[in-house]
Amino acid sequence: MPYYITDEKADCSGWAVMAVDSDEVFGCHTTKQSAIDQAVAISLAEEVEFLGERNESGPQVVVTDIDGTLFIDGETNENLLAYLDSFPDTSIFVVTGRLEEDRERTSNELTDAGVRFDDLIMRPDESLTSNEFKAETAVRLMETYNVMVAVDNDEGARSAYRAAGVTALHPNEVPASRAEARAVDLTPPAYMVDAARKGLEWFAEGLAGDGLTGRTVREARDMVAGQVSEDKWVRIAAWISRHLVDLDSPDANPDSDNYPSAGVVAHALWGSDGGKSGARRVLSYAEDIIGRIEAENTNRSKGRTVSKIETRLFVNDFEVRETADGMTLTGYAARFNEPSEPLPFIERIAPGAFKRSLRAKNDIKLLWNHSSSDVLGSTRSGTLRLYEDEMGLRVEADLPDTQAGRDAKVLIQRGDVTGFSFGFTVPPNGDTWNSDGTERTLKSVRLLEVSTGVAFPAYPSTNGTAQVRSLEEIATAIEVDLEMVTVALEKISAGEPITEVEKEMIESVMDALVPAEEAPAEEAPVEDAPADEAMTEQNGIDQLALHRKKLALMELLESL
Repeated sequence: MPYYITDEKADCSGWAVMAVDSDEVFGCHTTKQSAIDQAVAISLAEEVEFLGERNESGPQVVVTDIDGTLFIDGETNENLLAYLDSFPDTSIFVVTGRLEEDRERTSNELTDAGVRFDDLIMRPDESLTSNEFKAETAVRLMETYNVMVAVDNDEGARSAYRAAGVTALHPNEVPASRAEARAVDLTPPAYMVDAARKGLEWFAEGLAGDGLTGRTVREARDMVAGQVSEDKWVRIAAWISRHLVDLDSPDANPDSDNYPSAGVVAHALWGSDGGKSGARRVLSYAEDIIGRIEAENTNRSKGRTVSKIETRLFVNDFEVRETADGMTLTGYAARFNEPSEPLPFIERIAPGAFKRSLRAKNDIKLLWNHSSSDVLGSTRSGTLRLYEDEMGLRVEADLPDTQAGRDAKVLIQRGDVTGFSFGFTVPPNGDTWNSDGTERTLKSVRLLEVSTGVAFPAYPSTNGTAQVRSLEEIATAIEVDLEMVTVALEKISAGEPITEVEKEMIESVMDALVPAEEAPAEEAPVEDAPADEAMTEQNGIDQLALHRKKLALMELLESL
């Protein structure tokens, strides 16, 4: 049991000698040196390590490894990512055995995976093993920070953290993420839990096939613990549907000398046992779960998932000004507490939504029209500066003296470009919905990038409000055919007659963009406009109104 000293023990007026994993005070001293002397003497007598000073009131930190921890078999450990996000006011330190020379690639890999981190601590060279480096790092961190927990897949690393007085967890020991509250019970039934348990036993006996992945085994352990994610239920249905044929093998028969076959073991790990009848029972149960999830999503927001990358476009007054060092772009990428147009739901961004992203050291770039080949600035280089103030997310950027930078200056100053767009994802518990799914509040987002170069008109009530960027996204949300909408727009543009069905589709798209009660009143046709009157008379359909709607729609979607 290693010993340490601290001057932050409430029942000791000076320096206390303490042991890891114990609240007992072994000595209380008026000077730091006398506390060190006692702690060293006890450590020598018990042949344990003296950890030095521990800062129990320091800034809180959570530590995580990368390989085999954040990334497993080439995939992001979403449960760990959600666990890290459950510490809103805690710094995330990534401590890895990767070498310092690999910093840029590692940082980009973490950023691309949506990992929020405040510091990336890497092994400087190969003079220390990975575990030796982590042991030294743990002791050093404890001198300044209150390290709450360290997550690492390597037992040696976890032992090193524990020796320094840090709680250490294997990735599989991380609590399941508290996903968005659902009425649908995702808990697997007992017969699936029993099947997964049997599958793990067979796996331990070496009876699984060569194609079995580590992810399948991990998720089988989760199933035994009663945890199955929404995504897993979807994959269970798809996997069993494809692999029912595996149960036709002679070795899938319990009477076979070679039972269980690799297919039977795989089925068990997916929660399926008892031959084809048992597999069909699991398939039916999974499909029922999926149906109930989809129904619940529909009640909320037309089935829109919140874990995917989303973009929002904000219209606001922004400017480019000449400075001694070049061109500086300023404006707001988002404004707080202002309602969006229908997405189809109404969305607001709460103050503090960007706090964690701005505190993290992820490199956020300013792009031209979301193109990674046209970078106008980055937070890492200091050419992009992002701030949260009382109004929203403020952007300041030093535009480069490149063709892209000069073009941006001209287009913004002419008014051709009038806003920012930003890309983001929503972590678990990062948003809230009202009871009928018509309103969403973003409380915390992972900011991925900010873009300008997206043309957008000065639209009614859009100063600081969000819009859906994609016509395809709108068409999908209101369940109309994108190709038919496009054809109808082309007809209107050419002054050709359209059908009632095409008219209804265009109006549906416009209604999704502008609620009827907020839509600007249509102007009456003037008497000296025979061409407009002729358009109005075609097929008894108000072509003039639709023509105006089409022009407004095309302007709205000009950025696509």
